[in-house]
Amino acid sequence: MKILQGIKNGALLQRDNNDLCTCLFKAEFEGEVSSSLGNIEYLGENLFKLKGIKTGGPYEIIISDSSNEVKLSDIYVGDLWILAGQSNMEGAGRLRGSLAELEINTDSEVRCYYMSEAWAPAKPQLHQIWEIKEDYIRIPYREYRKGTQWKTEYPEVHRDGVGPGYFFAKSMKEKTKVPQGVIPCAVGGSCIKNWEPGKDKALYAMMKRRVAECGNVVKGVFWHQGESQCNKGDAETFVDDMKNLVNAFRRDFNNEKLPFIEAQLHRYTVTEGEGAYWWSVIRDKQRTLYKDISNLLTVNTCDLELDDMIHLSGDSHRILGERAANAMLQVLNGDVNQIDIEEAELVADEFVPFLNNIVVKFKNLKGALKSNGIPYGFYISKDEKGLEEVKKIIHLKLEGDKVYIKNEIAPEEIADLYLSYAYGCSYYANITDSENNAIPTFGPIKIKDLIK
Repeated sequence: MKILQGIKNGALLQRDNNDLCTCLFKAEFEGEVSSSLGNIEYLGENLFKLKGIKTGGPYEIIISDSSNEVKLSDIYVGDLWILAGQSNMEGAGRLRGSLAELEINTDSEVRCYYMSEAWAPAKPQLHQIWEIKEDYIRIPYREYRKGTQWKTEYPEVHRDGVGPGYFFAKSMKEKTKVPQGVIPCAVGGSCIKNWEPGKDKALYAMMKRRVAECGNVVKGVFWHQGESQCNKGDAETFVDDMKNLVNAFRRDFNNEKLPFIEAQLHRYTVTEGEGAYWWSVIRDKQRTLYKDISNLLTVNTCDLELDDMIHLSGDSHRILGERAANAMLQVLNGDVNQIDIEEAELVADEFVPFLNNIVVKFKNLKGALKSNGIPYGFYISKDEKGLEEVKKIIHLKLEGDKVYIKNEIAPEEIADLYLSYAYGCSYYANITDSENNAIPTFGPIKIKDLIK
């Protein structure tokens, strides 16, 4: 008996709707195959299904045939997630303060299938691309690092490389009370075309292989990507590209309702002009992607802080991971109501006749709108690309699910202007609901198209 793929020491196996494991594995065998726990079904071509082990662990499992046995230890059953996308999912945040303790105080029921091809308790740094099996990813990565300020193939700063996946899994464990596992697959700088299904030496092929090593059954996908799409050509095809990608995940993992959580893009402090416009376009398409793809929610990030010009901080990744866990639970519970604009109207100011308010009402909030300090982030422009700002916003007022944008623009002029929230790349935006969910970045949207 020799197991070739699908289950290893330390693995977390995905549970089914009856809280029993389902795992596909390949093996060389002689005679009848049996398991000390659960039961085994032969599917042909050296492929087996292990099922029937209760959620929990750790378990010791002995799989045997007529010639010998394989003993597997430290096996858990719970929920298994794919982490995919580019550098902010890969992680470039730093561990600071109390977060540094998470490297030491690990939880055996929050597990990671590391890029070394081994299972272990998860730590904040999940992606270690210098170890990945695929040489078409590993070798260029090592060469790239040698040419950067790091000057080495491997990170020397062990508190670097923090992404949202660890905090997502940790939060899911706290909320569901069952073991959680993650399969890190993100690669920095990758665009959607690098994830094209069906191509050899592509990131999607790498992801499929890694998931097969973990039993080929997963609960859902947490995706953070889009920075590489912020140009005219990729922005125009973004929605179709995402639809094709999500359809491929659902087809290849035999689940037409596979939950998919994506993170909306945030800031990039060095881009300006028309480049900033394409960042806004991608974010606006991410905001409305739930209308084109079922069982998908977008987690908003525009209020989070950076650790460098483009990458979220370690503390921000903690917030993002927790928001993603909440969104994932929404989808799993059949609640796919995205926070979004519900309607807008133009309301005359009650005190000054030549002032007015653009009132934007949001739907699917968790409680009332709030801000950390004076609410900020709205932007009015003369043109659809947002390049010429109209600096006549006086202040913002939050009232329940509405934002009142008080301005000094004549009502007959305002309809042909454009409204954005967190426009471009270098902005400050700080409005959330009562449960700390940020409102989405949007725009530029023509105001007469926005108001009822």
